[in-house]
Amino acid sequence: MSRVFVKADKLEDIQKFLESIPDKYDILDEGIDIQIQKEYIEQSHTFDRGELTEKEILGLSNILFDKNASVDKKKKALVLLAHLGTVEAFRQIEKYNNYSENELKQWTLLSLQECKMFLESSLLDESSGFISTGLGGLDNRLRYYFVVTTVTDKPFTDSQKNIIRDEYKLVCKELNCVMESTGFFDTFIGLTVLVSFDVAVGDVIENGIKKCNDLGEFVFGHYFVTNVKVPGTEEILDIIKDIKGKNK
Repeated sequence: MSRVFVKADKLEDIQKFLESIPDKYDILDEGIDIQIQKEYIEQSHTFDRGELTEKEILGLSNILFDKNASVDKKKKALVLLAHLGTVEAFRQIEKYNNYSENELKQWTLLSLQECKMFLESSLLDESSGFISTGLGGLDNRLRYYFVVTTVTDKPFTDSQKNIIRDEYKLVCKELNCVMESTGFFDTFIGLTVLVSFDVAVGDVIENGIKKCNDLGEFVFGHYFVTNVKVPGTEEILDIIKDIKGKNK
């Protein structure tokens, strides 16, 4: 599996990223905490595939259902099973994923997806991978949360809120994206949108701002967007204050 983190400041950086994309990839539907993702990647890089025999690794699956086994031992067992990349290993992880006392739900989802990736790569003879973010995704779309705010410190009117909702619905339809939810507050609106993998999230947000402002110049030109987690209201207000302070 190829895991790439790129700050695409140069054309060659973008090219390297595009070349690293596997022939086939899945987007993990459920959001996974970023710290859990980092820890999982670090754990999976501590050994290579084939270090243990299939019999030895499958024996480790008993640890998953052992109430006396430590969390660290269960984490390692899940990663080892994932890297085995066989049907039986996949079934063992899947069984634990459905286990009511599973205390490592997000870790298990990562291992299940990684095992599936290795299995598909060997069966289909093509590179395979998966994309996981804090907010997850659906089919070939990634989930983003973004905030647009008022030009002034005055609250949006009901009419302005309706315009924002309607214009973003239109933008999403035009760009093959899906608007999942809209949260209305006094001076800002938070939207959760599923953005197609081949569409820049900035295009979605900025097209929406332009369409709204064509009808009255009431949406601030700068915005906040994330695919890590949905911030709390107080955090959003602090972010807005910072954005407006930097762009006066």
